[in-house]
Amino acid sequence: MTANHSQSLMSKDQRIHNIEGIEFKVIYSRRRTLGISILPDSSVIVRVPYLTSFKTISKVIQQKAGWIIKHKNSYKEKEKSKLNRMYFSGETHLFRGNESILKIEKSGKPYIRFYDNTIELGVDRTDDARVLKWLLYQGYKNEALIVIPDIMNKVLKKFEDQMFKPTGLIIRTMKRRWGSCSNKGVITLSTELIKLPDLFIEYVIIHELCHLKHHNHGKEYYRLLSEIFPDYKQVRKELRKYIQ
Repeated sequence: MTANHSQSLMSKDQRIHNIEGIEFKVIYSRRRTLGISILPDSSVIVRVPYLTSFKTISKVIQQKAGWIIKHKNSYKEKEKSKLNRMYFSGETHLFRGNESILKIEKSGKPYIRFYDNTIELGVDRTDDARVLKWLLYQGYKNEALIVIPDIMNKVLKKFEDQMFKPTGLIIRTMKRRWGSCSNKGVITLSTELIKLPDLFIEYVIIHELCHLKHHNHGKEYYRLLSEIFPDYKQVRKELRKYIQ
């Protein structure tokens, strides 16, 4: 979850490198230190300062090999668990932080309702997983379009002394991140956030709002984030348990 950067400030090596069986891509930027990120799809991104030698990158990958493999496997297990979620009455799916039970009813007209830790789906073919999956996604999307802007407005009001002024809000499907902030001040948030507790939605919104003032993850950015959201480290750690 990072703010978009100007192409002049960041360049990506499109090649996929492989060291000791670990595949990764390299992103060069004006950062001062080397950082390794494991994305939810188990891909590895290495962010380094300009002019960093590949020998240095290779050495760090070898030193961190155990850590990288551990986190890649963790994401794979979460992905496996996610893929095993089925679409039948009695199965559970996340909604606003709760494991909600699917209740599938036969209906000539498709519908979806969320209530009392229950997600009720009305479909003609109650055994068609493809249709049920699509309907559930539409329900999540519709709820996200209502709930997320409301939370955003509450956050903006709560921290109005910071004078955050996003130029726009987009809510859409995002496969690899919870949110982003463009250089023009447009904040984009994932519809998948509707599955999480409101606290996490609030954190992601605040994370992106702080990028309106600091388009990086430098010291000033984290100073502002910690001032507004003192428990961000713990919440961020818990957020990583979820996978989209």
